[in-house]
Amino acid sequence: MFIDSLSADTLDAAVRSHEVLVVEFRAPSPSSALQEAAVLRPQIYFAHVDPQLQPATAAVFGLSEGPALAIFRDGIGLYLESADHSAERIARLLDRITELDMDTVRNEIEEQKRAEVALRMRRVCSATRRTQ
Repeated sequence: MFIDSLSADTLDAAVRSHEVLVVEFRAPSPSSALQEAAVLRPQIYFAHVDPQLQPATAAVFGLSEGPALAIFRDGIGLYLESADHSAERIARLLDRITELDMDTVRNEIEEQKRAEVALRMRRVCSATRRTQ
């Protein structure tokens, strides 16, 4: 079992270089639940961020303190919740996340981005019409 400590300097590389990444935000050290989950799932990369020592890293996720858990797959953030998580809950989340069809997830993200752009364009166009 290995749980890496992440900082603002190492977070991006960790997200990009691991198929599945679980990050726990908790001071001062990883929870026993994260340690247990890491033993049960050795193929998954587990990491820890101490929000008190790494406030910039926690702030990226809108956190000022723990506990919280974030899970990434293929570089995409799929889960973030501020709460304690049991090893069983982490395992259930990992089951669901590893079963996802990531092509579908990526397509849904792209569709959402297109919809947001279209909505912004409507706002800009209607604002422009009102000022003329």
